[in-house]
Amino acid sequence: MVMPESPTSRELRRFMLELVDAFGTVAVGQGLPRFVPERLGRFDQQVTSKFHRDGAPAASLLVLGYEPTSVRSQLFVADAECAARDEGMTVAAFLSANNPMFPAGEHRLSRYITEVVFPQDVPCVVLINNSLSTDDIPECPLGVLHKAVIRSPDPAARRVINSVGLMYAGETSTKMKTREEIEHFKQRDDLD
Repeated sequence: MVMPESPTSRELRRFMLELVDAFGTVAVGQGLPRFVPERLGRFDQQVTSKFHRDGAPAASLLVLGYEPTSVRSQLFVADAECAARDEGMTVAAFLSANNPMFPAGEHRLSRYITEVVFPQDVPCVVLINNSLSTDDIPECPLGVLHKAVIRSPDPAARRVINSVGLMYAGETSTKMKTREEIEHFKQRDDLD
């Protein structure tokens, strides 16, 4: 989602949290649990990552707010759930046999990789389904792995990503962020 105007960093984070609230309202309206923040962060990412799922409860979403940058990068998602299904495996078994942190494992995902293209000179919000299917949560949405490729890091520039990790309300494996922590995330200028 490209922002219609060029908001400040704080305005971008406020918009992200308004989006989280709206998303939660829609989920409840469909008879699903509300998604709530379990992780809040701001970081300058200038290192290429491997395909991964952020550490989070099984049912989880990522809301990533990219600030404008001169550091060129690419974002990719990989549908490991579909790859596993096509191989007749559970996603856990597929990822165990084909670890995407290694070239051979990533190659096994190649048919299921999509680049998420968005402008990098304006603020942009990207939603990623970070869920992992599990028998314990039958209504768990099927998620994707993600990775970033940084072509030319620039120590003189910043590539700031504001990140909100969401979980189902009532999840017991981790704690929901407090109102004070959410307010701090909206107002802070420092990076993790």
